[in-house]
Amino acid sequence: MRRFAIAFVLAAGGSTLLTTGCVGAEKTEEQARAEVFEKAESASGPSAARDVEQLEEWSGRNVTLVGIFNHLNFKHGVLELKSGLKVYLPHFDLFMEGDDWFKYIGKRCWAKGILHTYTKNIEGYRGPSLELNDFSGP
Repeated sequence: MRRFAIAFVLAAGGSTLLTTGCVGAEKTEEQARAEVFEKAESASGPSAARDVEQLEEWSGRNVTLVGIFNHLNFKHGVLELKSGLKVYLPHFDLFMEGDDWFKYIGKRCWAKGILHTYTKNIEGYRGPSLELNDFSGP
């Protein structure tokens, strides 16, 4: 939310009108990240899914998932949800190109994107995947 204050002085016939707009505090990046973690970890959200069947409800939709980040073959990302369910982040190395993404391994992170619950034919992995739009960690 942008901070703004508008002062409009109208002097007509000796009367003065002073109008002030709403002033709100901007959220810091840290506060915005904490808010995402709170919302994504709600008991009814996709991050609370215990198995692929529960995750199926959000298939094909944009979702935010929170979990512990790991990798597969130094190429693909894996987000382990609180329940232990793993969601694959295909070609994570290309998505994070130019960033030292290994610093996120073992840390609590969130990922946004389109959820797919069908099985990918990736060697060493079977399960749901997230077509990434955004990713953040500590």
